[in-house]
This record gives sequence, C-alpha cells and structure tokens, in this order.
Amino acid sequence: MFKFYILLLMLLSSILFARESEAVQRLTVFFTNDLHGGIVPQKAEFLNPEFPPLLGGGASAAGIIRQVRREAENSGAITLLIDGGDTFQGTLVGTLSKGEAVVEYMNRMQYDATVPGNHDFDLGKDNLIERIKQSQFPWIAANIYDKETGKVWKWVKPWVIVEKQGLRIGITGTATTGTATMSFPDNIKGLEFRHEIPALQQSVNELRTEGVDLVVALVHIGLPYDTREGYEELQQQTRESVMGDHYINAMEVAHFVKGIDILLGGHLHRGYQQAWEDPVNHTICLQNYANGGNLGWVDFNIDPATKSIAGYDYAADENALLLLQQDQFWPDSTISEFVKSQQALYEADFRGVIGETRASLNRSSTGEAPLNDLLCDVLCARTGSDFSFMNFGGIRADIKSGPVTREDIFKVLPFGNEVVSFQAKGSFIKLILEQKLSGSSRGMAIGGVRVVFNRALPEGQRVVSVEIGGELLEPEKIYRIATTDYLMEGNSGLYMLRRIPREKVDFHGILLRDALIEHFQQHSPISVKTDGRWKRDDDAQATEEWKGKFEF
Repeated sequence: MFKFYILLLMLLSSILFARESEAVQRLTVFFTNDLHGGIVPQKAEFLNPEFPPLLGGGASAAGIIRQVRREAENSGAITLLIDGGDTFQGTLVGTLSKGEAVVEYMNRMQYDATVPGNHDFDLGKDNLIERIKQSQFPWIAANIYDKETGKVWKWVKPWVIVEKQGLRIGITGTATTGTATMSFPDNIKGLEFRHEIPALQQSVNELRTEGVDLVVALVHIGLPYDTREGYEELQQQTRESVMGDHYINAMEVAHFVKGIDILLGGHLHRGYQQAWEDPVNHTICLQNYANGGNLGWVDFNIDPATKSIAGYDYAADENALLLLQQDQFWPDSTISEFVKSQQALYEADFRGVIGETRASLNRSSTGEAPLNDLLCDVLCARTGSDFSFMNFGGIRADIKSGPVTREDIFKVLPFGNEVVSFQAKGSFIKLILEQKLSGSSRGMAIGGVRVVFNRALPEGQRVVSVEIGGELLEPEKIYRIATTDYLMEGNSGLYMLRRIPREKVDFHGILLRDALIEHFQQHSPISVKTDGRWKRDDDAQATEEWKGKFEF
C-alpha cells in the first residue's frame, strides 16, 4: 500500500501546488511504449518467480490516469497521454483481435498520439490501416513515405498540434528505419522509411513556424543501454561529423535535431527510471519498459510567461516509471470489465494443458540456452534437416517448470512464423554463422551442429570449427537447413537468404508455434540440457584442415 499512499499524497500536493501558485502551469505526461498488447493483467515473475505478484495492466494504468485527469480538471493542470509504438502484436488478446481490442482500449483511455512500431506491421499493412481508421487519436510518422506519390503515407501524419489550457503542444514522430529490414516485404509494400533525423527536423521546423509552445517527439528507437557510454560515442561522432545510414538511437535524435522539448523513445524494451537530458539541446528523453507492466509519469512545470519547461518532477521515489502492482494501484472498474471481456473472447482456447517440462526452459539472447536448443531441435526433427537456426529476438519468453499450456507456447512464439527448409552447400552454412557473429552481433540459436568461434579473430574468420553429425562441415556438400519464413526473407541481417529462389524453399505448412505444441504433446515430460553446441573460445584457432576447406 506504500506506493498507493505516495500516489495520493502526490495528487494532493499537485492540486494544492496548482491552486496556490500561479507561477507555473503543471503538465502531466503519461507515457507507454512497446505495449505489445499488454493491456491484460500479468504475473511479475521477475519480482518473485515462485509467488509472483500481479500487475494490473491497462486497468491499473487507467485507475491512475483517470484520477489525475479528474483532479487536473479542477486545478487547471494539463495531461498528455502518448505512446511510442508496437502497440498490439504479442499477446493473445492483441494478436487474435488483430489489434482491435488494444486500439479500443487506447480510444477509451483517450490517448493523444502514437507512432507505428515495426511490429505494428506484423499482421500486414492493410490491418494497420484498419487499426488507424479505428483510432480516435493520430498515428504520427514523419518518415514513412508512399513510394508512388513521394509524399508522407496518407494514413499517418508528420505532426499534429493539440491545444490544452492555452498551451499549444506540437507532436511529431518517426518509425524506425529498421522496419524495412524487420518486416515481411508484402507487409510494407509501397512504403519507404526515410532517415529519422532530417524527417524530424523538418517537422519540428514546421511546428515552430506554426507557433507551438512545446514540441514532443515520439520515436520508435531507443536510448543506449548505457547513456554515459552512448553520449561519449555521440561526442566522437560530432567531432568526426559522422551521421550516416547507421542505426540511429534516440540519443542521437535528441542531440542532432534542434527544437524538441520532450522525446519518448521505445523499441528496445529498456526503461529509464529517470529522464536523460541532452546537455546541448536540453531535450528531455523518456523511455518505458515493454508489455504494459509500467506506466510512465512525469510532471513538467511550464513557465506561463515563456510557455517553456521550467523543471520537472517524477511520479514517486525519484522514479518516472510506476510498476503497476494491482494491490497498490487498484484497477479502474470499467476498463477492467472491458479487458476481461476481451480475455474471455480470445484466451479461453489457449488455457488447456498440452504437456509438461521437468525444469524451466530459459532462453538467452547471447548464447546457448535450453529453450533455444529445444526450438532448433524441433526445427530439425520436423523437417529432417541437418542444421537449423533462429534469431534470438524471435524467442520472446521462458517456460516455467511444470504443466505447459498453449498460452505458454504463444508467449514464447507470438509472431506466427512458419517452418521452412531448403538445401545449400556447407559454405553457405558458414556464411550464415559468420554473418551472425559480425560486428556486435551476438549469434543465434542453432540445432544439429556444434560450433566453436573466436571473437578476437577478424570478421568472416571467427567460426573456427563446425561439426554436423560428428563430422567436420564440408564446404561443397549439400545439407538441408531449417528456419522460419521470417528469416528466409532476409530479416535479422541474414540478407544472403534472399539468394535462395522461392521455388527452392520447402514450406512445411505448420507454424513453429504449432510444431512446438505437437512436440510437447508427443514427448512430455520434456527435459532439455544444453550440450555445448554454441561455444565461444577466444583462444581457439582454425586447424589447417579447416583453413584449407574455407580458404582463409
């Protein structure tokens, strides 16, 4: 209850402050990003794996927002509710309703704006258009262009202006340019994702010409994980005048785009409990965690004379992100009933037990893990392949020990990717492995092979050994390779897969999610132990035999 009392005290102090002082105007900004359909209650297993407290999701967020709005109406304060993209794809309610339930929630909550995230295209461009039509708030993207007309895509706006209590707020935003390489081509057909920085600068300039008091930018790109290191890199870029076509982060936007007051990032699922402020432009950057477990809340003090930001305060305990524990932030009853109705529609068929596991199946985004191995073993078994691979980002959740339901499997694989296989030479397998070890890439999940790599070696030579079936990989031998249709499109940096003619790719007519369900049904109880198939050894060197095979 401690946070609940803090919230009440904050509300009271905010009201009294607004009533007793005319020196500043209060602007409360609530923010979400990467909801991924997370409007439903969820267990906070990261707090207590055995007895996780319940997070209230959209209903708990609604309880806070609606209370603050009621008090704001009485005090003359202003509220703004914004979102940073990836709104609906990822939960049963979000995905099976094709986003309709999530957009309806956002309508009921009276969001002021959102931006299209890359996953908002997962169910196709036409589906996103339907969700935009449904929305009672604008979708902002200054950098999504129609290739045919050469203009901003007609279903989004480069910017909007909202006026509240005499304060004119301009809202602009951009999708990530990475959408072009993270989506199925058909899902973004006819669209061009232009560089974020010039697109935003143009919008900011136009908004300033329109006489707005504040500019808020919604960008579906993230702040660096370490802001200190990130800023040091940014300073080096500035000294070298480097601003090319590399992946842009939100810190670079805040630094290189002039005239943004508040910036909301996203995409990386990394929340910041306190704002990061650019030392030069003084752009205040915010970013929430993913899946609706937290509500972002910052109160800005607006100087009524200059209509500029004079300071800001956090929601509680010097923290901009409220963890929505249901027993501390009581759910709004009307939103709670709506969410329950959507769960009844879309979750019932997924609650049945389909198997069990003797130990927790954890995933890893840096190396080998039981769940990574299991998925790739299922790919090999399903297709009769010698080698299989998956991107780490496609594995979205762990599986706890004990009974396993269809919903558990959906959480692991929410994107509905299909099992495919093809034939290629051993040299092509090495090319795939080297690509996923190039630069700062961390590798991938693999099956059917044992790989030893050395990150200290030059790019293209880091894989020092590959064994398939106990034998050294042969560059000219033909192997069968299994993966997902998503990766076959060249996504996750695997551009070389586009070389495989579509008629040479076997589509096995089953989603990887369903193949995993069948595996549990047929082989439970499941027990998986890692076997050292993915090994880093920075002292390892390729043998002369290996060098001869692959022409070092």
